[in-house]
Amino acid sequence: MRFLHVSHQYPPAIGGAEKYIADLSEALVARGHHVDVFTTRAKDYHTWRSELPPVDQQNGVSVYRFTSFRRGTMTWRILHFGLRNYWRTRSSRYEPFIFWGGGPNSVGMAWAMWRQAKQYDLVHLNCLVYTHVAYGYWIAKKLGLPVVITPHAHIEQEQTYNIGFQRMALLGADHVIAVTTAERDRFLEIGVNPWQVSVTGNGLNLSEYQHDMDTASARQKLGLPQDAFIMLFLGRKVHYKGWHLALEAFVSLRRQYPQLHFLAVGPETDESAQLWTKYRHMPGIHVMGKVSESEKLAALQACDCLVLPSVGEAFGIVFLEAWLMGKPVIGLRTKAVASLVQHGYDGLLAEPGNLADLATTLAYLVTHPKLACQMGERGRQKVLQHYTTEHIAAKTEAIYSQTLRRHWRKNYREKAG
Repeated sequence: MRFLHVSHQYPPAIGGAEKYIADLSEALVARGHHVDVFTTRAKDYHTWRSELPPVDQQNGVSVYRFTSFRRGTMTWRILHFGLRNYWRTRSSRYEPFIFWGGGPNSVGMAWAMWRQAKQYDLVHLNCLVYTHVAYGYWIAKKLGLPVVITPHAHIEQEQTYNIGFQRMALLGADHVIAVTTAERDRFLEIGVNPWQVSVTGNGLNLSEYQHDMDTASARQKLGLPQDAFIMLFLGRKVHYKGWHLALEAFVSLRRQYPQLHFLAVGPETDESAQLWTKYRHMPGIHVMGKVSESEKLAALQACDCLVLPSVGEAFGIVFLEAWLMGKPVIGLRTKAVASLVQHGYDGLLAEPGNLADLATTLAYLVTHPKLACQMGERGRQKVLQHYTTEHIAAKTEAIYSQTLRRHWRKNYREKAG
């Protein structure tokens, strides 16, 4: 079958939703399907600046990238104006401001869909918070094509799924793929039919995580002490990811547990760069910015636990990456994360906004290393059983087939009637 995947960004752009659609696209090609991707040329959703080539091939997937309007200071102001007044009034008059301010607004991508989408059996739209899903949905429906949406909604943040044009796409899609049971339950609350939503989760391509490093060699590669307990933050150092909370938890525990070290890995922001200067003389802090895949694997192998106190995860694929390396994880007790991490079994959960609780959960792992190892191994088995790319692709392929059958039956009845 021929599938068109439409996404706001695509690797080498970094992000969980980007990795999800790339891994899925490649896995479906490996299963004998034809998959094309329409996306932007951007690597940074803050600006939508065109940086990537218009066309390339990635492991059998043809990727077509289109220029979108740049997002600058004024565009961000338009977005914030729309969001502020929309939540105050729930008036649709403010939706155009959100639509334009959110982006990516790509005339080229919309026009290419209108001209070419009929050659595909099904359109899969990725990441609902961005406006390509709205015009992608409208075009696909006008052309009579079945539509599947993976929203990647942050269910505590309504602006990622509950604006009027977002609800239109959710309620009108032929099928919605949720990545957690909590996300599915929220969609049911806002009116999505139970038979139109499925849970697949995210998956890891196991071939990307093959390496010959043990913990000792990984620590040697990164210049980390062999006898330390190393907590790892891995991700973009933006505020909602909670890297600063991980740092504060470390600072609060360091005097009591001198063996505790903090490794922070991921692209820097102005906020993170400023805060590192405050603690530059404190022992036990190791900072890395954007890293290669081999360095990321080394960091995951070198650590004793992953700490991701994020308040805005739709799923948290980094939890899977840590588990695959046999490491326990610490997250926050948000609905999405709590539906993935089983507290006390494969990781620990802390209350959002409670630094003392976060520090307590971290201290528990520091003082119970054998239990920490057991949690990590349970997490690894969970990934191998439920969260591989092959497993997710098989479930998605079945959803596509079911969606197409329903679509064909509906068209047959309409023509017969």
